[in-house]
Amino acid sequence: MEKWCHIKKISLSFALVLLLNFTGTSESRAQDPAVYYIAGAALATVLPGFVFDLPQPDSKQAFTKLSASQFDAVDDENKAYDFSLEFQPGWTWARVKPLVGITGNTDGSFYGWLAASHDFHITRHFVINFNIGPAFYIGGDKAKNLGSAGVLRSGFEVGYRFDNAMRITGSFHHMSHGKLLNPDTNPGTEMIGINFSVPIN
Repeated sequence: MEKWCHIKKISLSFALVLLLNFTGTSESRAQDPAVYYIAGAALATVLPGFVFDLPQPDSKQAFTKLSASQFDAVDDENKAYDFSLEFQPGWTWARVKPLVGITGNTDGSFYGWLAASHDFHITRHFVINFNIGPAFYIGGDKAKNLGSAGVLRSGFEVGYRFDNAMRITGSFHHMSHGKLLNPDTNPGTEMIGINFSVPIN
């Protein structure tokens, strides 16, 4: 019991640090209002999961995820299409599962990321996932300039989990550096997509 309370405190601290780093300065939040939506979704899902120790039926399940999304879906300045491949290993530490992914974009850009994710199961079949982590962005000739190759990628997925753990979800993600790596250029961008997660036995 004492060990679990210690893990719970570490997990709550981890979640709060992620949120504080994610929201960034007031200037970056004003420039990228999408951070409010994602931070709100995180607060509504991650913290209740930690506080009430809600079930995570896929905590030991590995996944491969295929995704298609629209790049710059909100600003509509450099609209393109992303095609992504992501891997989640079959282990969870203190309710947090790592993931790694890579994306190719129709405007010639590429980016990859390493993130921490958390599942919030409202029911066994309805799941919300919040994820956040650093990404490395390589822009093509016609790609949107994010002001830095290093950015923070964060967002959430909402969807249906089948009995065999397969998932179909919709997602909303944001990428920017919050003017931390370039004080002059930080347009940020959002991606709205659909995802198909296949469990790996």
